[in-house]
Amino acid sequence: MSNALATPPFHGEPAPRVLDIPVIIVGFNRPAYLDRVCASLLRQRGVTLDPRRVFLLQDGAVSARTGLRYAEDAEIEASIAAFRAHFPRGQVAASRVNLGIAANIRRGEVLAFEALDADCAYFFEDDLELGPEYLRIMEELRAVADRDPRIGYFAAYGDHNALPPGPEAWLVMLDHHWAFGLKREPWRRLRDWMAPYDAILDGADYAWRDHMAIYRWMEGLDVAGPHTSQDAIKTVGCHALGIARVMTDVCFGRYIGAQGASFHQARFNDLGFDRMQWVEGPEHHVAAGVGSQVAGIIADARKRQRNFRRNEFAALLEQQGRRRLERDRQASREDVAALFRWLLDREAEEAALDLYAGRYSVRQVRGILLASPEFRGRNPLPREG
Repeated sequence: MSNALATPPFHGEPAPRVLDIPVIIVGFNRPAYLDRVCASLLRQRGVTLDPRRVFLLQDGAVSARTGLRYAEDAEIEASIAAFRAHFPRGQVAASRVNLGIAANIRRGEVLAFEALDADCAYFFEDDLELGPEYLRIMEELRAVADRDPRIGYFAAYGDHNALPPGPEAWLVMLDHHWAFGLKREPWRRLRDWMAPYDAILDGADYAWRDHMAIYRWMEGLDVAGPHTSQDAIKTVGCHALGIARVMTDVCFGRYIGAQGASFHQARFNDLGFDRMQWVEGPEHHVAAGVGSQVAGIIADARKRQRNFRRNEFAALLEQQGRRRLERDRQASREDVAALFRWLLDREAEEAALDLYAGRYSVRQVRGILLASPEFRGRNPLPREG
């Protein structure tokens, strides 16, 4: 038979790998940023997404606990619309109330590791735009994490101050929990360790969390940090438990959150994020020897936070104590008298001082007075005209 009609060999690019783990996107009230993040997820090289395993965890606008509004309804609707425009077959888990960032991420973790029973999941907020190699590098990092159970968190956004050019990417300690992968077993250990912190958060809207209660809890630990955000406490927990948090030194994404709860444009620029650039190209890879770096990263992280607890935490606690009152401290007679004056415009009877002082916390006495008919029967606002 003649070979004249034989089909020539095909030498095109290999088909992209379909990502086989959940992708959790956490959204709130910045639809323009979310639109950029979603678009960047669809521009990946070497890896493609299964749209049925892409989830938007959309927070709500109004707190069910306090009635405070943290976003406009139109912003929430625009956020969902931005996700739908890129992932029409994706899944939206929209909360009817405002949960706050900690609880919203927590429900994303529960979705990934309990409802979906995934061994690993990728988490994205609306402020880290991915370069086209990001997920490919993340898959290389996941392979490293699969071989090393000490690794819990990993990311590929890199050191924006050093901006190493690659092509080999080495590991450094993860900074913020941005555009990260998380393994299930380390998450379970961290979830149990964080239970007291989560219980404190459940007592107030996240924006008004009880900072002093969190610091008092950290006072009983052998590691500590200066901040009380969910991101910072997860960092402390990982270092306490010996869970490695790693990222590439090379930048494969860029932070875009110049406007938000933690940043404004001037601070964004001062920290150099306005100059952050990613690298791209198939020559970039995670270096073969990165596994040898993990032990040193764990040891250095734990040493830092133990030193902070030993050498700096007492001064921080004293400073915070001068700025913040402890909400659950036992009410003194002076506290009760002050609450009567400020809330009811009168002096407290001796019977009230005896009833509340030493038996209730300041928070409890305040709640009792705010709910009393005497307080609710007053009109605190002057009438017009």
